[in-house]
Amino acid sequence: MNDFDYLAQLSGEEREQNWIRIRLGTLSVREGIVLAAAAQAHPPENAVQAINQLQSLDEYTVCLDAGSYEALGRRYLLNDTKMPRDALPFLDLEAVGRQYEDRHPGLFIGNCYVRYPETPPKPVYQPGMALPADDGWSVKLKVASPAVPEGVWMRLPGPFEDGYEDTVEEMTSIQELQVRRWDECTLVDAQCVLPEAGDLMAQYSGNVADLIYDGVQLGFVLEEKGQGAPLFTEKYIAALALEGCRNLKLALDLSQNLNCYDWEQRADLEASGMTLLLNIGVSEELIRASGIDLVGYKAHLLEQEGYTPTPDGWGYVRRSSEEFHYQFSTPAQPQEEPGMTMQ
Repeated sequence: MNDFDYLAQLSGEEREQNWIRIRLGTLSVREGIVLAAAAQAHPPENAVQAINQLQSLDEYTVCLDAGSYEALGRRYLLNDTKMPRDALPFLDLEAVGRQYEDRHPGLFIGNCYVRYPETPPKPVYQPGMALPADDGWSVKLKVASPAVPEGVWMRLPGPFEDGYEDTVEEMTSIQELQVRRWDECTLVDAQCVLPEAGDLMAQYSGNVADLIYDGVQLGFVLEEKGQGAPLFTEKYIAALALEGCRNLKLALDLSQNLNCYDWEQRADLEASGMTLLLNIGVSEELIRASGIDLVGYKAHLLEQEGYTPTPDGWGYVRRSSEEFHYQFSTPAQPQEEPGMTMQ
């Protein structure tokens, strides 16, 4: 892995240097490969440029097992064309690799080829602005092996590359760790973007592969947002809070069972309260003359119907009668989870 500590020493504000230092502290193997290529192509001259470079790492493409022109040509032909494998010995693979580089400029880093973005990444940070959030991930974990006892970071879910079943994050990390299987590794640290996922170290200490799988699945959930379902994030967070979730597998199951909950958005309560009174025959003139707190009245009715206010004030939620389907977790015992009534 490359040493990027110098980036935190570039000229800039102390808060910018601290941001860089923290960001580098969980830099994944894939990100290190990309950063090496990006920094060689455009060496940052100050902390602002370094921050923007770190924020653009996902815009680069890592081509695996392509550390030479010959390997790059072979990878291209096998993954991106219909050239039969038995024809490869008769081709000039190095020439094919150079042609690929001409069409997709990049840089060889180790056994990878890092392809530059087609257009230069736009800066997301300027001096004086609030520092950008380190987002775009679901789970970050540090994994060690006998060959690399200090461990390396992974940032899930990470991109996929054609021709490989695993993500580029997984492939580059397992190569760096010099192992073939995750059961040869030890989990050193783990973080989840969802606090409701609980203590990942306690849940997955002996099963790195399981955590990687679940972390990738959570990444898909957060990216797809229920395939574009309206208010998915607000409803998901509300369900997590209602169930007192502190487990990643349960968090994954909850994301697939949002149909098992009834919702009322706080922003709709005034209109809903007005409609309710009108429907039972109260005149609009009386409603307005009475000075009734329509939001408070509707909220009172919702709580009587079993709704619970969400901690963030977004609205109200309750468990419905729909059957809850478990895929990742196991049903909790009623005495262990008194708030849960899932069948």
